[in-house]
Amino acid sequence: MPYEISKEDLLYRRIPHQPSFWKDINGVKVPSSGNFKTKKGEDGLSVNIAALIDPAAIVAKHPANDVAEFSASVPIAEGFNCIQKGKDPTHAIIEGDTNPIAKKLSLAVIKVFHF
Repeated sequence: MPYEISKEDLLYRRIPHQPSFWKDINGVKVPSSGNFKTKKGEDGLSVNIAALIDPAAIVAKHPANDVAEFSASVPIAEGFNCIQKGKDPTHAIIEGDTNPIAKKLSLAVIKVFHF
């Protein structure tokens, strides 16, 4: 049975270590909005469901990344569906083109797990 993502869930997004994926706000490095934009041909923004995986496990599979945590309530409030998708049961997508809400998603980051 698929995991139903609700507005109470937290989602994780991998953020590469390269400087172009980060911006400085008052001396604090935060993920840039570009990390939350879908690319042409993608059916949604790839994320992981925090209730089903630890950030360290994400980085073990994908080295040279940090992990940003944000609430699923943000895309859901904007009318986007968040659905479990793929062979990995911890994987999900925010369906559709997230470019219009990329800045909101970036500003919604609660915590960044640095590795």
